[in-house]
Amino acid sequence: MHHVIFLCALLVLMGCDDTPFHGLTLMEMEDMEHTGEPNLQVSDQGEVTLSYLREHAGKTTLYLRTLSDAGWSSPKSVTEGKDLLVNWADFPSILAANGRLIAHWLVRQEGPAFAYDIYTASSDDGGARWTAAERLHADTSDTEHGFVSLYAVEDGVGAFWLDGQRYAQAGQSKGMELRHRLLGSKDSDSEEIVDALVCDCCQTDAMVVDGSPVVVYRDRTKNDIRDITLARLTDDGWAKTPVGTDGWRISGCPVNGPAMAQGNGILAVAWFTAVPSNRVRVAFSLDGGGSFAAPIDVATDKPLGRVDVVVTPNGRALVSWLAQNEDGFSYREISPEGWVGDAIKVASMETRRASGFPKMIETKGELIFAWTDTLGNVPRVRTSIMRLL
Repeated sequence: MHHVIFLCALLVLMGCDDTPFHGLTLMEMEDMEHTGEPNLQVSDQGEVTLSYLREHAGKTTLYLRTLSDAGWSSPKSVTEGKDLLVNWADFPSILAANGRLIAHWLVRQEGPAFAYDIYTASSDDGGARWTAAERLHADTSDTEHGFVSLYAVEDGVGAFWLDGQRYAQAGQSKGMELRHRLLGSKDSDSEEIVDALVCDCCQTDAMVVDGSPVVVYRDRTKNDIRDITLARLTDDGWAKTPVGTDGWRISGCPVNGPAMAQGNGILAVAWFTAVPSNRVRVAFSLDGGGSFAAPIDVATDKPLGRVDVVVTPNGRALVSWLAQNEDGFSYREISPEGWVGDAIKVASMETRRASGFPKMIETKGELIFAWTDTLGNVPRVRTSIMRLL
């Protein structure tokens, strides 16, 4: 059996000293004090973008860096202001698509504390200049709009998000909706409801699979079962497939959304559940999300969740999570047949909210990680890279 062997795994076996960046190449970046909420995106052409927020001098700035063989570029400012929302679980993203960069971020409203809107802008020159910001959604109520997932289409970008407008509508049952619209496409249309009742504050993830947009999210039933669902656009509308039937009944949002990746005809979805106990799981689909095999447990030693997933060139999944013990930010390899590799530590991390959600992507045979280091006196975003052998 040919396993994907990583340089860091070899170094672990050789007994190197245990450091937060064990066996990885740390990519140093200047001017990273007081930064957080990192996000990594990779385009179909393998272009990697890193976005993050920096709080300084009474305002918040959204920054962009792009990756080349020489490392990360100098930071470019996308937008800044005193009203940018800084939220440990709901963070901006910047996607490279069709020769353009598309960014989204969140802006606080003047009303309730958890009322904020989603704004987008694009750049045709690598982030030097940006279009005027536009609100993604039509609703202007004093409610929550966030947890966005962007994906590229042939001539534009699609967006999914959670929309809280029903909380402001008299006579309506209360709950968050999952909504969708296209931006900058010849097929642009008004937004549509994908699911009328979903978990309130769990991240979503989206991509195009076999030519159709697909989104995974934490669903919600009327009796508060909050399991993971995949929705795929078909000729008949949005077809929904349960990813796992954990049966997790919880009266509030666990703030722990799923992650999705594809490659070699395989679609992998990873998520956190507390049924029957705290664990991270992954499920594989061989038909574009039409059905899923039985879930495989990835981590069962009281993980905190905050998952990410990639599919490697050999058709296996790498699932990352945040542990509640000394394992910190870790990942392991899983095959669709059920083989589970050893856990590999990426970095030591605190479990408090300020540490946020660590991220992981794969491109051109390399793994790239990003996380918020809160172990020192000043929080800062760190990244590391590792080549697949």
